[in-house]
Amino acid sequence: MFVQQTNLKEFKLSKRIGVLTGGGDTPALNATLKGIALKAEELGYELIGFMEGWAGVLTGGSYVRLNPDMVDENRGGTLLQSSRTNLRASNKLGEAVDNLKKLKIDALIPIGGDDTLSVGSALSEHFTTTFVTKTIDNDVGINCPAEEALDYTKIVNYFCPGFPSAAHLVAKYVHDIRTTAYSHNRVIFVEAMGRYAGWLTLSAAYGGADLILIPEVTYNPDKMAEVIEKQYRDKGHLVVVVSEGISDANGDLLTESAELDSFGHARPGGCSEVIADHMKNRIPSLSSSVFRHQILGYMQRCGSPIPIDRDTAIKAGKLAVSAVENGQVNHVSTIMRTGLGLEPHLLNLDKVLKRGEDGHVIRRDTDSRFYESENFSISPAGIGYFRPIFGDIPRDHMGLGLDKTTIE
Repeated sequence: MFVQQTNLKEFKLSKRIGVLTGGGDTPALNATLKGIALKAEELGYELIGFMEGWAGVLTGGSYVRLNPDMVDENRGGTLLQSSRTNLRASNKLGEAVDNLKKLKIDALIPIGGDDTLSVGSALSEHFTTTFVTKTIDNDVGINCPAEEALDYTKIVNYFCPGFPSAAHLVAKYVHDIRTTAYSHNRVIFVEAMGRYAGWLTLSAAYGGADLILIPEVTYNPDKMAEVIEKQYRDKGHLVVVVSEGISDANGDLLTESAELDSFGHARPGGCSEVIADHMKNRIPSLSSSVFRHQILGYMQRCGSPIPIDRDTAIKAGKLAVSAVENGQVNHVSTIMRTGLGLEPHLLNLDKVLKRGEDGHVIRRDTDSRFYESENFSISPAGIGYFRPIFGDIPRDHMGLGLDKTTIE
């Protein structure tokens, strides 16, 4: 959809809210924008959408006057586009604040993951800001304390908008690729996104993954080879799902890009091929042709949101605008699990984001109670986490029970 943009040097404004989307796209970003636009219109606010994330609030950036009819909540990606602009690293927080004040923006609603919110939390010290999270990595929030009995209602930001849709895509792909693994007696290593958090990889259990390796657990190739060899003897094929952020015993990523982004991150990716090669060398009883790898890549974060993702994202967007209206600034519109289901809740920024001494957001790891490292599988508690999103894990009986006779 073509969006008529206005240069930051033009257009004198009055009372209004600004919104931007930063970092990687997700299927639910437009749904959040829809909720913000609907509530802004209801409350009589003019809504200004800044293009290309934090780049949009800098001199030379551009913006649009946003209304609900412009936003299709069923379409993935972001109408406002995005970028990985880092105002803190470029020392442009002051410039951003000056431009927001120049445009008479009353409050800004950044929608983003850990990097976007790291910038936003720094900006919030100088400008009225309220947040909505998004990331397919599901790494923004705080787990139920490890020293306490597991209580799902104590998970701060139960999931980030965008995660359920991406998890659904991972599960579907894993389910579908089994037909190839079974037909050719393959061991296929499927590589999921998520950077250093294993939430997305864990969702592969809903696609029937035989083994799952998350980045929070140190990769032990000998142990994995032992389990793969045993399970292959029983099943004759396997689908193994690994996270792109797998590291070795020294804590180094198995694979990463040489270049860093504006937030200092190397881009992980490619470990599925490395792990497949490790298994070829460690399982001589299987032909090397048995092992294959597949990187899901951007297919995980594109396309339309699933209903639960879309609907909660819309509600979260509406709540952020209500927060501005009620003077509850520097808060985060989160998703919480309650006795009534999954609902948006407004929480103070410091209750949602753990930050390091330099102000960066500390990512949320996969709760260790949701994973069984000995079996490379999701735990019953992990299934309990996903149940309000997907229900129970479906069973796949492909190839089971065939009465085979050997030719002599």
